[in-house]
Amino acid sequence: MFRAHQQAVFAYFLRLIGNPLDAEELTQETFVRACSAAHRFRGDSSVRTWLFGIARRVVFEAARAGLFERRPHVPDEASVQGPDPEERMDLERALASLGFADREALVIVDVLGFEPIEVARMLGVTPETFRVRLHRARGRLREAYTS
Repeated sequence: MFRAHQQAVFAYFLRLIGNPLDAEELTQETFVRACSAAHRFRGDSSVRTWLFGIARRVVFEAARAGLFERRPHVPDEASVQGPDPEERMDLERALASLGFADREALVIVDVLGFEPIEVARMLGVTPETFRVRLHRARGRLREAYTS
């Protein structure tokens, strides 16, 4: 489980909080909790969905406890790869300018590849509610990217 999901969990935390050390700690905490709760996993969802539900609770508990600053991750230009690094940096900055909930919705669906129905289950909302939230987040990203 760790090998299959560690990079995605770490990427989730890094995109949300921006600090690699904090992201590593939260990733570790997520897997410790998952191991402790594995006997309660009923199979109602995929292991991945269940694990990200745990990750989501971990990040909110850490935020409530004030364990990290909420500063979104914007990679430096040297680490950005792809056909147009400048365009990618603009996109990263636009994503970082969004609020936590918008960033989370976009990262979970568009970066990590979850289906909206899975995310709705994780968040405890209807699929329609989450689709509206995602649509609005994409609109705000588009607006931030073009301005």
